[in-house]
Amino acid sequence: MVRLFSAFALLFMSLSATALGTALDSMLNALDYEISIAQAAYIEPKEARMANLRNLLKRAKTDKARFDLLRELHREYLFFQFDTAYSYARRMESVALRMDDSVHTSIARIALLESFTSVGLFHEAMETSRKIAADILPPEERVTYFLDCAKLYQSMESYAAGTNDLVQQYYERRRNCYDTVMQQTQPDNYNYAIANLEKYRINNYATPQAISMCKDMLARYKMDFHQKAINYSTLGVAYDIMGMTDSAAYYSAMSAINDIRSNTRETTATKTLASIMLRKGDIERANRYIHCALSDAENYNSRIRKVEINAIMPIIENARHNRLSLRQKQLICVATAIAMLLALTAVLFFKLKKRNRILTQMDQENKEKARALEESNNALAEAITDLKEAKEIKDQYIIQSLYSNTDFVSEVEEKTKRALLKLKSKQYAEVTGILSDMGVRREQARMYNTFDNAFLKLFPNFIVEINKLLVPEHQICLIDGKLPTEVRILALMRLGIESPSQIAQYLSLSVNTVYVYKAKIKAKATVDKNLFDRLIMEIPKP
Repeated sequence: MVRLFSAFALLFMSLSATALGTALDSMLNALDYEISIAQAAYIEPKEARMANLRNLLKRAKTDKARFDLLRELHREYLFFQFDTAYSYARRMESVALRMDDSVHTSIARIALLESFTSVGLFHEAMETSRKIAADILPPEERVTYFLDCAKLYQSMESYAAGTNDLVQQYYERRRNCYDTVMQQTQPDNYNYAIANLEKYRINNYATPQAISMCKDMLARYKMDFHQKAINYSTLGVAYDIMGMTDSAAYYSAMSAINDIRSNTRETTATKTLASIMLRKGDIERANRYIHCALSDAENYNSRIRKVEINAIMPIIENARHNRLSLRQKQLICVATAIAMLLALTAVLFFKLKKRNRILTQMDQENKEKARALEESNNALAEAITDLKEAKEIKDQYIIQSLYSNTDFVSEVEEKTKRALLKLKSKQYAEVTGILSDMGVRREQARMYNTFDNAFLKLFPNFIVEINKLLVPEHQICLIDGKLPTEVRILALMRLGIESPSQIAQYLSLSVNTVYVYKAKIKAKATVDKNLFDRLIMEIPKP
């Protein structure tokens, strides 16, 4: 059961820490935004209001009216610009003395007390507080006086830290001031609650009870921006002392936002927040907030705040310098790595480019070789086709020649035997008749007929293709399936016998006759005579 409770407790703390972290980020973003718009959104309207009060002061007719306007101007400048606030407080004192009014004089000196305390002029503040006649002050002014004295003693405590007897002396003076305030106000009054809280915090500065009391005040009372800033700053300091850094940062940021909205330049919230951000490791925000605090201190001309800020600023600046140096080194390392990668990329690029060029060249060579191989294959295919064609022609012609020659040999053999018998019987006249009838002419005609039949079997389209090359009135027609002599000459050319002398020998013609036949048929052609032979050779075998 204990383990289960512990697990739930850890889970709740984890969820709370996550929620607080998210809230803190949102609050810091809101503070950054407020810093960026402060001049236009808050300071300019305040300056317009102060300018109006100054104009009214110039037109004031009585010292009472002048005193009231000077008091209003002092309040406007009190936490905005010390020198001007101090100047108006002095003028208030001069007007009150001229009026010979001790109450107004004391009120003017309260204004001087507030001004001196805000910038750390504690000696002057102590001297001024002794000149104030608290007994004659109205109740509200008397409460203000004792709260201002308590603030002065609190500042003196901080200044005298380490000197126990002085610190204890200022403790007692503060406690007496708070007791007086509580006696002068009602328990439901805001000043009563402030005095009660500060009295408790004298010896219990950062406790859960002090935090609870402060939060209760924020919930119960309607406060202006400046009052909220004071109480949020109190919470931020308390949480920071207790080691609850995120909560301290959250409430310090809220205090800084309310300081900006109330145009308060006499503030510690941004300085405290800068210190917290430094510990959290957020150097950029720590630097931003400490410079914001320094700007406020310089504009207000607060000596004590400048001293406090200058104590922490070198630490932040050094941390920022170290962070920037580390970032610069990281950037140098990254830039070096990128440069090396770029160099490697460049080397690889040029190598790949060179390799690509080699591959492109090899690819081109391969393509050229492939084209050459394709041409060789085509030539080889044509050669194979020609060989097949030649083989087929040869086979056809051999068969035809075999039958023709066999018949011719048998006939010659028979007539030779008859001639020999006639010679033996001395029948010479009949021998002459037999020899003259040996059938050479018939054999020649039969040989041409055999050639024609064999060729037309191979090229049945030959006549049609030749006619495409001739004029219509000179188209060739076969008679009894025999080729005309000029066509036979073209047929021999198609078979590859291009020599006129070979053609003449085969056809038992003279070479001139062959030329004459070729010239006659070319004269009938519709194409260029120089192209005629090539077109004949290109007649395809179906």
